[in-house]
Amino acid sequence: MTIRRQPEDFIVIERLNQETRSAIAPAWSPEHVHAVFEVTKTSRTTPEVSAELAKAVGARGGEGSYAGLKDKHAQTTQFMTIPLKDAATAGKITPGVEGWQWKATHIGWVAAPIEAPAIDGNRFEIVVRGLARETCEEMNRRAGILLLPPTREDPHERDWVLLVTNYFGAQRFGSARHGEGFVARHLLRGEFEAALKLAIATPARKDAGKTRIFTRLAATHWGNWKKLAHELPKCPERAPIEALARGIDFKDAFAELPYFLQSMYVEALQSHWWNRAAHRLVSGMAGGPKGCLRSDDEYGEMLFPGVETVLDASQEALNTVFPVLGPETVLHSAWGAASRDVLREENLAVGDLRIPGLRRPFFGEAMRPLFTRASAFSMSAPRKDDLSGDPRRLARLVSFELPRGSYATVVLRALGQ
Repeated sequence: MTIRRQPEDFIVIERLNQETRSAIAPAWSPEHVHAVFEVTKTSRTTPEVSAELAKAVGARGGEGSYAGLKDKHAQTTQFMTIPLKDAATAGKITPGVEGWQWKATHIGWVAAPIEAPAIDGNRFEIVVRGLARETCEEMNRRAGILLLPPTREDPHERDWVLLVTNYFGAQRFGSARHGEGFVARHLLRGEFEAALKLAIATPARKDAGKTRIFTRLAATHWGNWKKLAHELPKCPERAPIEALARGIDFKDAFAELPYFLQSMYVEALQSHWWNRAAHRLVSGMAGGPKGCLRSDDEYGEMLFPGVETVLDASQEALNTVFPVLGPETVLHSAWGAASRDVLREENLAVGDLRIPGLRRPFFGEAMRPLFTRASAFSMSAPRKDDLSGDPRRLARLVSFELPRGSYATVVLRALGQ
């Protein structure tokens, strides 16, 4: 199975919620100074395009806002805002703005920068390639097991919905991509040098450009801070090295990293623990792993109970919501027992989730449903994969919508991919 063979194989379309759409004004005013753009990009990161769009309309590169990060290796459509407090500058905006591999359409003005709650979900259209005929049949079988009962009597009118365990997807664990573990595990132990080295001086196979140069130089000359401060390429990850060259300790040097990165390291470990607790919960619900559909993932086995199993368990099981763990989390019910067991395997308790000597990053609690619904679901009939060198290989289009925070790659895992 192959996804993202080409960017057009993985299309993501962000959905603004109705409240946000209703708040968009047609013209600039002192109360509505944030220009709203609908941006389509291909093989570019969200921060890169946001910065280029801001500069293109007369703002500083770091002033743009967006509701969420979208895949680089895809064709994505999302919303961004750029503040333009000067009426003259605002008046120069054209309906369309373009840059390298992105296009933006100006759709109006809002009073505040766009943030995650402005989005209620995403639409996905994914071409899955390199499939055998038997694999396509297995996808059909799994979809039938995960399909919720119809909400409409007419089969031509129904909204096809899959019920899927709401795991965090592999994108969430980018900071653990080195195969060397999670940065936040070292932070919890007060091992700040190990945490920093894993974060910025551990080369990964997929590193490219400045990142490749940076990680390899940092790994080779770790400890020679003055040399590294002189030779490393300019990027935000230089700040800890420059701090170490000035004689600052590893704890305070780690704190020099951009806060976004610091938070990402903590959230990756929290998400990993949440996935492991979810695995325990759905396994128990199904009477063991054999009662679930199973898929391998690089960050742990994923189990997906069938709809009949979930509905037979209880309405409470279907509607289970439990948090990524923080130091104030009160553990109760089945999810609490599962989470406690996961922490025990790490020789931790909830009260231990604090980083010694640092006020931030911190382990903040956030709620997440155990199950998510992939609505407006459809799969095309298999067809010949025109990008495969093997004439027996097939491709098919899988389309669905997910609420904000759920992962398309997890839906594909549930389908056996």
